[in-house]
Amino acid sequence: MWAAPGSLAMHLHPSQFLGFAGVALGFVGYMPQVVHLLRQRCSAGLSVHAYLIWLTAAVLLLTHALLIYDGVFITLQTLGSVLDIAVLFLAIKYRGTACPDH
Repeated sequence: MWAAPGSLAMHLHPSQFLGFAGVALGFVGYMPQVVHLLRQRCSAGLSVHAYLIWLTAAVLLLTHALLIYDGVFITLQTLGSVLDIAVLFLAIKYRGTACPDH
């Protein structure tokens, strides 16, 4: 558990290192989609509805994480929400476009 707000030190349980490693891996997992959308301006095969569902799930889980003050899941769901919003924005912006690979 994280230290109380306002405290000077953050004390991590060893399992939280695994949690933050999972957060980092989740971030890396999003990057190919985000980079493809940015570089190729290609939204072919991307489901806006699926990302809307994932965004809704992330916001609900973030709310829960905030209520129980779980730092790993607050970080995970905040990052997930931001990345879902970025993918949705780019997918809608480039809707109907396809790269040569698609």
